[in-house]
Amino acid sequence: MRLALTLATLCVLTTAPARATVLETEPRTFPVAAHQRVRLEFPVGELKVIPSDEAHVRFDLRVRCSVGSEERCEEMANRLVLDSYDEGNTLHLKLHKYPKWSNHGMKVMGELRVPRSLAVKIDMGVGELNIEGIEGDLDVELGVGEAAIRSPRKHAGHVSVETGIGDASIHGGGSDTESHGFIGSHATWSAGNGRSDVRVHVGVGEGSVRLE
Repeated sequence: MRLALTLATLCVLTTAPARATVLETEPRTFPVAAHQRVRLEFPVGELKVIPSDEAHVRFDLRVRCSVGSEERCEEMANRLVLDSYDEGNTLHLKLHKYPKWSNHGMKVMGELRVPRSLAVKIDMGVGELNIEGIEGDLDVELGVGEAAIRSPRKHAGHVSVETGIGDASIHGGGSDTESHGFIGSHATWSAGNGRSDVRVHVGVGEGSVRLE
């Protein structure tokens, strides 16, 4: 079953002197089983993925508008829609905007809390991605921007970081691995005893994994 969730319940957090307005949605939660995986499509902005000990996935969203009135900011934020549906063993979440995606001074900041042992796939268009503490398989596709992942070393078996244009690096695996180049940077690590597979691909920008 597919359920479209309009992120319409907003409250003003702060109105800064520079006329910036910050709004946030009510948290959305989704029950998941231990064998499921989670996939999130997040087009543009800042996204943080953190582990949870709860038996559900939680998604929070904040919107910051640097121009326009509070009413205009709320109007733009109300165009954001989160689609949610289960398919096979995967919970799919997709954030998008009607009628089309355009910023106009609006910045979107998402936070995804996932049971730490679940497999996670992130498809992100443009922006900054931070992930920490996920113990299951991790698959990241970022078009343009920076992806920084902190992963438990004891759970990792193989790590691969690749960028089309930019830098790729892996730290904390016993010997740091870095690759710098204008085209085709690639860093790998396969000395782990864990079972998780961490794969990061960035089209243009920087990808890094730190094993802890």
